[in-house]
This record gives sequence, C-alpha cells and structure tokens, in this order.
Amino acid sequence: MRRLPLQDIRLTDRFWSRWQCVLREVTIEAEYQQLVGTHRLRNFANAAKASGAGEKAAAALCDASAEISQTVSPEPAEAGFVGYFFNDSDVYKWCEAAAYAIATDPASPSCQLIRNRIDEVIPVIAAAQQPDGYINTFFQIKHPHLKWRNLSMMHEMYCGGHLIEGGVALYEITGDRRLMDVAIRFVEHVMSIFGPGKRRGYCGHEEIELALLRLAKATGESKYRDFARWLIEERGKRPSIFEAELEDEEAITLSPYALKMMKKDGVYSGDYAQDHAPVREHTEIVGHAVRAMYLYIAATQLSEGDPELRKAVERIWHNLTTKRMYVTGGIGPSSSNEGFTGDYDLPNLSAYAETCAAIGLVFWGQALLETTGQSEYADVVERALYNGTISGISLSGDKFFYTNPLESRGSHERVPWFDCACCPPNIARMIGSVGWNIASVSDNACWIHIPAGFEASATIKGISVRIVCESDYPWSGKFRVRVEPEKPVDFVLRLRIPGWADEVETDLPGLKEPSGWEGGYAMFAKRWEKGDTLTVDLGMQAKWVECNPKVRENLGRIALTRGPLIYCAEEHDLGFGPQLFVADTEAPVGECEESILEGVTALTVEGFAESETFPDDLYAEEGATEVREATVKFIPYFAWCNRGPNPMQVWVRRA
Repeated sequence: MRRLPLQDIRLTDRFWSRWQCVLREVTIEAEYQQLVGTHRLRNFANAAKASGAGEKAAAALCDASAEISQTVSPEPAEAGFVGYFFNDSDVYKWCEAAAYAIATDPASPSCQLIRNRIDEVIPVIAAAQQPDGYINTFFQIKHPHLKWRNLSMMHEMYCGGHLIEGGVALYEITGDRRLMDVAIRFVEHVMSIFGPGKRRGYCGHEEIELALLRLAKATGESKYRDFARWLIEERGKRPSIFEAELEDEEAITLSPYALKMMKKDGVYSGDYAQDHAPVREHTEIVGHAVRAMYLYIAATQLSEGDPELRKAVERIWHNLTTKRMYVTGGIGPSSSNEGFTGDYDLPNLSAYAETCAAIGLVFWGQALLETTGQSEYADVVERALYNGTISGISLSGDKFFYTNPLESRGSHERVPWFDCACCPPNIARMIGSVGWNIASVSDNACWIHIPAGFEASATIKGISVRIVCESDYPWSGKFRVRVEPEKPVDFVLRLRIPGWADEVETDLPGLKEPSGWEGGYAMFAKRWEKGDTLTVDLGMQAKWVECNPKVRENLGRIALTRGPLIYCAEEHDLGFGPQLFVADTEAPVGECEESILEGVTALTVEGFAESETFPDDLYAEEGATEVREATVKFIPYFAWCNRGPNPMQVWVRRA
C-alpha cells in the first residue's frame, strides 16, 4: 500500500473541504502571525546575526517582527533567544503545514499568500544554519558550548526532525528544496557525531527517527533509513546514555525537569522517554504520549520483514487501544508526565489528552494500516480524526485546545496560542494531509479507508484511473464511488467497512455482492470501465456505548455515538449542567441537522433532569431532589466550546 501524492487527492465533502478551506484562509496566516509576534522567527534572525550570516534577511524579519508584535505579543523584543528551547520546531511544523495547505488548492489566492510567507521564512532559517550544518537557535544564541550534552530533555534532534519533515513536505508539494537542503546538512552533521562506531546518542523526544525515514524515501539515500534504525535499536540499552547526562551538573541545569521525570525513587527508569527497555521488549505503553507515538511510528515503518519488531509494536498498540485510550481517540490521561499511567485509568474531568498525542495516534495507526492492510487500525485512525484531534481547533480555525477533557465544569476555552505551542501547527499539518488517511493504492488495488468525499487520480497497473467518491460523511453513511479509468483495467476496489457499521448494503452493476472480504475490507474485483459506480449504505444510526467497568470513572454512565462521531452534551443547549442529566437509553434518539456549529447533525435524547433546588442543609433524606422529564440536544464532541466556555459531558448517567 502506498500513499497518493496530496496533489492527487482533493477532498470535496462539506466536512473536510471546509476544514481545509479554513486552513488555507485562516489558520496558516494566524499561526504565521503568532510565530512572528512571539519572536519564534526572530530567534532565527538573531541566530543568523550572531553568526554574521544572513544580515539582510535577518534585518527584514526583525522589522516585520517589531510591527506584528504590537498586536500579537506587545512585550518588547529581545536581542537574544525568546521562549522555550524547542520553539524552533513550531516554525518547522508551520512550514510543513503550509506545504500541505498549498496542496489542497494550489491556484487559490490564499495559497499565493502562503507561498509568499514561505519565501519570507526559509531564507532566515537557512541564514541561521552554521557552516558545519548545526542549527538550533536556543543553543546558538544562549549556550553554544553545551550542544549535544543534554539529549534527554533539550530536543536538538527533535527540532531537527521537524526541520526534515518541513523540508521534505515543501519539496514534495512545491518542488522547492531550499529547506530540505538545510535539513540534509543538519542530518549529515548529526551523523558525523553519532552512529555505529561513533558516539552513542538519541533524542529524549523522539521525532527524528520517523523524519529520517521520510528523508530516505524522498532522496533515495538508504543511509538515512539505516541511521533511523540505529537510533531506535540503541534506545533502552543499558547503561542508558541519559544516566551519564543526569550527572552533568552544568548541562542538566538547562532542564532540571529531567531529574524529576527520568527517575523513580531516585533511580533512573527511562519510562518517560520510552528508554526503560529496548523497543523489542516493550510490553505496554508508558511515558510521555507524544514521544511514544513518534517512536512507534518509526518502529512500525521499519518492522516490515522484521517479525520480532512487528510483534512488539502490535503488542503495544493492543495495550493502548484496549486499555488506555479514550472513546474520543484521545490518549495520555495525566498532566504530570503529559502521558500514560496504568490500565483503565481514564478520568474525564482531568483528562489531559493532548491534541498532539491524538494526532500522533492518527499517524501511528496509519503506519500500521499501510503495513498490514488491517481495518482495525483504520477504525482507530477514524475515531481520533473525527473526535480527539479536531476538537483541538476552533471551527473558526484560529483558536486551540492543548488538552481535550471529556468533561468540563466551564473552565475550558480555546485560545489563539500557547507558550508551548506544539499543538497549533501540528493540527494544521494534520488537516492539510488528511487525504493520506482517506485512500491509498497498491499494485493491483485502490483502498478506500474512510468514505469522505474526494476526487483522486492514481496509476494502477500502468493505467491512469480517476476515483470519485460522492459523500456527505460523517453526517451520512450513504455514498457512491465512481471509477473512471483511461481505458478498461482489472483491479480490486477495497472498501473498509467501519467497525461501527452493522447493516451494510452495496450495489455494483455486474456484481451482486463483494468478491470477498479481507482484513475488514470488502473487495470488489472486476474489469473496471469508465462510469462504473459502486453505491454503499453503511446504515449509520445513533448508538449508545458503554465502557469496561474497570474504568471506574464511567460506571453507570453511557456515551452517545453516530457513525464515527462521539457526541456530548453542553449546558449551552440543555439550559442546565449536563452533570444533572440522566439519559433514558431505551427511548429513541432523534436526529436533526442544525444551522449551528457549521451545520452539524445534532441528536435529541430523552431522559430526566435533576434540579439543583435543595434544602439549605448539605444533606437530606432521599427524595429531596426534584426530578423532571427532559429532552436535550447532543452535539459532536469536536464542536464543543465553540459558543463560549460552558459545562460539557461525554459520559452521561444512564437511567
């Protein structure tokens, strides 16, 4: 299975096409303004000036920064480094997201502005790179003598990984290899220091591993893939490289946090950075959630032809998705480590469920899907895509959640930016590249993983084939797939049947039923001719789902779903806190298309509402609480808190 170039798949349904339009017209520019106004780009300018390179480009950006800062970040600009030590990565992720945004509609006026912004940014990044290839503005400006001395926490390779991904994306989408050339020089620098027969080393925050695999594919250079494998295989060996770093008193002062996170009871453990054991020996998901996702993406891509490694990643995936994943596809319940705790620990009100972690889950699930062809991975990808990821961005495209709880008492609100702003550019790059999650091709097949509306061009058996899916997913489970080959060609159309679909109907003239089933995909094998059309009805309807009773938080509670969407109740619609509502799951659930929230399909639920009227005492005999019948509205979880902060709940009490 291989991905279609993003330029060859255009999303047309009113769901993803709307998100991608907002990405082009709002999100990319809003994030650019923040990158400049919060001095993330100025850091590159200052690094360039400090090295005596790129004076002209640096000066121009400094002027722009000073102007925009007045509205975005009014504090005075500094001559040195501003912000967190990993802020370079936000700029690189923005570059990647900008490339994907261009791919969604290259001729649009908004994409011309995006191209102009890219042309402003790349010269400044390039100017900041040192002659030996090193680039990390935090170290270049503040601590040049401490480079590569705190790998566990200081993100030098992590930032470089996002540089690689941004460079490769721009090259693949636009043909512009300027940023990729910067990335290659950085990688060559890293490989001159670390590797077999050289210094042992890998980053505390995984990312460069999967980026190296992308670089290897883009350049055809297998040495980058070999280096990625070495980095993964070295991780978890004893003694860990991080143990010695914790004794480097000068370097560890850069991030005292490492002393807390890398040790348990004063003894080094490595759980936080998945350094507790070699990857092949991992049995459960541990530590920082985003770090874990990025590690296992790379390990999965390297596991083809390596049964032991494949078994390890599938074992970890099973632990995550059957014992440690929220119903929304959110992962990582704990704020203390931004990650995992134990099995069935899934609190709702305090759920961390970082936006970046759900995005990482989408990327990992897609990697497993592409290497196995098994729909169980696409089921999770779909769940996270339509719920736990896009909940992290407002419908307007310019405000964001860092955490995504499944219950709120009214204290949560999306904001334009964060000091630690990893999530905004991450959600932008996911929305821009979502076409990869929709459809793929292989030597003799076209795969439809998610029946979103799309138009795609592919080459199958040497024949150019156009695939058109007419769909209103996720609001409707009915869709049509039209095949238009340049000339008749034999291949298999593989259509994933979602795990939530109970009654599926298909109709394809000439085939009374699918040719077969494999890995959760219905297979339609025939000689396809222009105009052949497959009609499908997935039988989408509202359903109540319950939780494993080992998740104590959800005992006696129920969640409402419809197709791939998880629903929630907001006080805005109920007129009272959803915590007071008790659902009657025996009553039918109604459906209604709403003009609110960009035209979502809302659901109406019958049940009972408890009154907050109560005697003056704190406690009273049973019966003191008044209860009345109530019919309330539920909305898709991804859209909550778009009308202002208010109480919300996914898991409601059941009658």
